[in-house]
Amino acid sequence: MRRSTILVYVLFSTLALSGCGAKGDKGDKGDKGDPGPVGAAGPPGPQGPPGPPGKDGKDGVSPPPQFRVVRSTMDGGIARPAMCNADEIMVSATCIASAGDVAEPPRALGDNGAGCDAKPGQSNPPLAVILCAKRQ
Repeated sequence: MRRSTILVYVLFSTLALSGCGAKGDKGDKGDKGDPGPVGAAGPPGPQGPPGPPGKDGKDGVSPPPQFRVVRSTMDGGIARPAMCNADEIMVSATCIASAGDVAEPPRALGDNGAGCDAKPGQSNPPLAVILCAKRQ
């Protein structure tokens, strides 16, 4: 065991001292290398023409939204129904009651509107909220 430890010290000492010695003279500077595969970059070119409009937009303008949320209004303490436009159809409807009140299901008014009825003794009638979509 002792012999291997001495051998390791001798080996490390030999390696450490092998780098010591007189330093040589500096070598000559090499030739300049060839340019890379692309070569030197030139000045930037002129800006190109604008691309065609995207598939969903016309002339860079986004298409109109597909859905619209409509909320009923209060008129003299009476909740008015929520109605879609003539070119729209109602997709969904719900009744929103004030805090602490329970709302009844909405009452459909054709295929483009809904209203909410107040329960007996309810001071604030619930408001209808509907989701409208364009007719195809």
